[in-house]
Amino acid sequence: MSHEARIAEELDRLETGAGSLHLADAGLVRVSGAGHRDVLQRVLSQDLRTLLPGGGRLTLLLAPKGQFRAIMAAFSGADDTLLMVPPGRKGELAAALRKYLLLSRCDAEPVPDHEGATAIVGARWAEAAAALGGDARVLKAGGWHSGTLGGRSVSWFGRSMVGISGAVLVGAGEEVRQTLHAQGARPVLPQTVELARIRRGAPAWGAELTQAVLPPEVGIDDETISYSKGCYIGQETMARMKAFGHPTRVLVGVRQLHGEPTSPGLPFPLALPAEAKARGVLTSWGWHPDHGGVGLTLVRCAQAIAGTRLAGSGRDFEVAPFPLW
Repeated sequence: MSHEARIAEELDRLETGAGSLHLADAGLVRVSGAGHRDVLQRVLSQDLRTLLPGGGRLTLLLAPKGQFRAIMAAFSGADDTLLMVPPGRKGELAAALRKYLLLSRCDAEPVPDHEGATAIVGARWAEAAAALGGDARVLKAGGWHSGTLGGRSVSWFGRSMVGISGAVLVGAGEEVRQTLHAQGARPVLPQTVELARIRRGAPAWGAELTQAVLPPEVGIDDETISYSKGCYIGQETMARMKAFGHPTRVLVGVRQLHGEPTSPGLPFPLALPAEAKARGVLTSWGWHPDHGGVGLTLVRCAQAIAGTRLAGSGRDFEVAPFPLW
């Protein structure tokens, strides 16, 4: 099977079934110590006081003026809080949080995971997780729980943190991925997951989510911000935008009409045809075997209309609604 044929088959599988993705880094940070939840409540954008043990909630770390710094899923334990970030980001998050914990007896430490983790993703991820002992009800609600699998202690988390719906299993080895394969949740390539993320318009840390971006610009504020809690870092800007303002740019999907079938250097400025001034920036791009180049673009609101043409350095794009195919 060719590489393109494999990606097409895997995309179809994610739409109707489930797949598994090995994560070299589970992305977990443990925050602990007396009063640590009070600190997190004052720092992060979500209301964590109402988060019961076993529950989970997406939240953000913002700059004082509201720009993005980190996205994570917060999971409440009995005496600690586990924060799950996208793979490869846990050291960055732990370092960022420690400066807010300096005056307390609390700490933020990356959780070692020598075997990595497994993300179970796709339309039927909950069924695949349940076949291995995951509590589908808890996981579909975005919560977490511990358990055993093959004589090992494992933890289940109801967030994939890779831009598509799913769960993460931590503490199990290669034999679990083999079991998933036997049940039909066969491994999928990272490129396939990336295309599935782009299809739905989910922003990714380091691509759409950068230190120059405000959460409302990429459409994640409703799921990650509590507008009823008290003060937190960046709260004033978020409250002002909610009450009186609106973002000047938004995230849209685009289809490539002309140009090379290889990735451009990202971020990639885009302008209206026959104009030199950039009106947007291409932040993610992938090549679909049947639909060609697809991507995500931050554009001014005036250009966020389906059918709008954008161009840059030998490539032409058209704004398209989600899902992109």
